[in-house]
Amino acid sequence: MVFTRESGQSVPVELRRRKGTRNLRLSFGLNNQILFSIPPRCSERIAIDFLESQREWLEAGLDKLPATSSLRTWINRYPKLCASGELFHVSIQAAKGRNSDYIFSNYGSDVILRVLDPRDDVQLMHVVRCFAKDALYCRVAYQAKYHGLSIPTVSVRNQVSRWGSCSFSGTISLNWRLVLLDPELMDYVILHELAHLKQMNHSDKFWNQLEKYDPLYKFHESEINKISSEIMRVER
Repeated sequence: MVFTRESGQSVPVELRRRKGTRNLRLSFGLNNQILFSIPPRCSERIAIDFLESQREWLEAGLDKLPATSSLRTWINRYPKLCASGELFHVSIQAAKGRNSDYIFSNYGSDVILRVLDPRDDVQLMHVVRCFAKDALYCRVAYQAKYHGLSIPTVSVRNQVSRWGSCSFSGTISLNWRLVLLDPELMDYVILHELAHLKQMNHSDKFWNQLEKYDPLYKFHESEINKISSEIMRVER
């Protein structure tokens, strides 16, 4: 299904029929598509009519959405990556060896992403994911040790909309895009998930635990909420 805007632009509509859904509901996805949840037995004709009836709301919402961005475009605009509680200036160069990798330069203040073909976005993504894995593993280990916790198992993934999660087994999963954030916001997400090792919920006890780790967690949560919509659209 496609929604054709007044400008002529075609916007994909992701139709979702789910058990338990009683009402027709519209929202937007991180690929700037329209998410349309409908009851299982709702006819396509009714769905199309409802979509058209919400045209004004959809047009206004689509105008406000941040644009999706390739990783290369983002790095060119914001040439920095986060690791070890610091921001490093980033540049992209052709790799001289057989493998793509990254190195620190300029006395450790810069990061060079060395890519076999600097024009290849897949190779660039691979190098940044490697950087993110190393950076996040080290930062979790540092924060866990600092707060007297056992170092948990960590996985770095390409989550659709979440910055992180903690399983009941104690595995922490983190979004690779955390390296695009400022250090205090990366730390907030890590500390949030480490607090779940103590409290596997969002009860008052959890928030009290998080406050012990990050006294400014409310401010950091507010700041990350302001930018999540934009950064989550990088490399979609």
